[in-house]
Amino acid sequence: MKVLKELSRYFVGGLFIFSGLIKVNDPVGTAIKLEEYFEVFSYDFAPFFEYFIPGSLFLSVFLSVLEVALGLALLLGFKIKETSWALLVMIIFFTFLTFYSAYFNKVTDCGCFGDAIKLTPWESFTKDVILCFFIGLIFINRDSYTALFDSKIGSIVVYGATGLLVITAIVAIEIYHLLIFALML
Repeated sequence: MKVLKELSRYFVGGLFIFSGLIKVNDPVGTAIKLEEYFEVFSYDFAPFFEYFIPGSLFLSVFLSVLEVALGLALLLGFKIKETSWALLVMIIFFTFLTFYSAYFNKVTDCGCFGDAIKLTPWESFTKDVILCFFIGLIFINRDSYTALFDSKIGSIVVYGATGLLVITAIVAIEIYHLLIFALML
């Protein structure tokens, strides 16, 4: 069980970092995917989801950076109780989202790994079910993980990386806008 617990930690942490870094590199593409989900939800569930569309770019940066920060915090064992709760809430939400998308054939590409790895809706749902299992193990064992660093160093690493990721996302947005501007000339 100890091996599975640690495997879960490294698998989930690594996957969240990988997935988040891809999206931090292309926040505009992630925002377009979020807009697609908001349009579907505003039509199928409640019109108020339409109000999230203008904030898609901000949410893209926020969620992508959060994904990397949670993966890093998990690997470092930093604030593991809070991290495990955040991971559990996120995976439950995204598992519902990917199931809905797959079952009703609403959004045909989840955007989970940006353009790097394309997943069908059912593949994305299966990925999330597998992640539910591993995150469930992490959550159940959250009291038995130990931090690799003390709280101060963990804070510096996780919050410092978060700041750098926000800057990276902003630079990626600016480069995108400069490229669009250059293509218009």
